[in-house]
Amino acid sequence: MVLLQYKIPSEIGSELKINRLFYLTDLLVVLILGGIGFTFRYVVHSSLVWWYAIFWILLMVAWLIRPKTNPKLRMAKALFLAVTRDRMTYCAIDKKEREDGRNGDQI
Repeated sequence: MVLLQYKIPSEIGSELKINRLFYLTDLLVVLILGGIGFTFRYVVHSSLVWWYAIFWILLMVAWLIRPKTNPKLRMAKALFLAVTRDRMTYCAIDKKEREDGRNGDQI
């Protein structure tokens, strides 16, 4: 009797790898951005088509690279989180107590 063993991902949000460096989401981003770029190619003046193609290639590469500060996110997601963050959120900063036991804000 042969038992089939299935590899279950450790977390639901894990990405599917196509090869060692390329994920399924990378393929989808390339296809979607490539399709948008190809569609809007006819709007660009014929003398600027090469610059337009270079721009879209750089945009796709910039969209797919992972920032060094957070390698689990793509650059697009990191930029989206930076732009949409709540700037009115405050965090507590503990004040060091003086040697005589009083807080730093008391004089």
